[in-house]
Amino acid sequence: MRPRLIVSSAAGGGYGALRALDEHGHWASFGPPEIRDPRGVRRLSTDAYVVVNEPFGGVWLLGFDGTAIARIDLPPGLDPGGGAFGADGAYYVGSRARRSIECVDLAARRYRGRAVSLDGIAFPRGFAMLGDGSFVVASGTHPVLGGGRRALLCYSSSGKPATDPLVDDPALDPLDLVLRDEYLYVTSEFPFGSDGAIVSLRRYDARTGAPAGVWSAENTPALAGVRGPRGIAFFEDGTLVLCAQNCVAAIDVCGSGTTQIVAWDDRLAGQSLAALPTHRT
Repeated sequence: MRPRLIVSSAAGGGYGALRALDEHGHWASFGPPEIRDPRGVRRLSTDAYVVVNEPFGGVWLLGFDGTAIARIDLPPGLDPGGGAFGADGAYYVGSRARRSIECVDLAARRYRGRAVSLDGIAFPRGFAMLGDGSFVVASGTHPVLGGGRRALLCYSSSGKPATDPLVDDPALDPLDLVLRDEYLYVTSEFPFGSDGAIVSLRRYDARTGAPAGVWSAENTPALAGVRGPRGIAFFEDGTLVLCAQNCVAAIDVCGSGTTQIVAWDDRLAGQSLAALPTHRT
């Protein structure tokens, strides 16, 4: 099987493992068995590996065949969630327990320290680093305690929070965030955890926070059956893919808006995903 996507499936409600999905919609296990509860999965288009954040093992670098290339230990107690590549070439990891963003040097294979303390955020739900070194962070609902401000907040490169949120959308309850071509794409389940929650993918201008598109069951019928959306990634052709509790969906956000369900699995519990190159050299 030639994997097309690598999806992290959370422990508890899912498989507690990485799973590979091929172009025919077939699943297979992926990566070393030591990875027990993978969370963030990312890849740069120029890299021949995927990066995986895992609470028990720190940050892993895995080849496209699942072989472990390296493991970078993180300080205990961080409980790493999502991750993002920075404009400065570093890799950043979100800490759910410490409410912070931590810096990892993938080239040197070492942890570099805290980049930002996320004051004012009860539960970070993904982030992106802008070209000027500042961070946009999704502030979402705490999965156990509830509450928390639902917005996209900015922090300067020195870690100072902006006075006003970049995005304060009353229909937004963010779950993951990714930057692409000067736009922020955010998965949302509003209100979080509700049986009648509205699932959507929302787009905002990364500079101004202005709304720039919404995909939901109202205008995208294929999303009607999606439950618990989480991670976002992009194929080489610009098609956005997202993983959820029960499926993986693909949306042509740059063209016709065509949406299709790539694969169903009620126990997927997808948290994050990374697209692999179509052709290998």
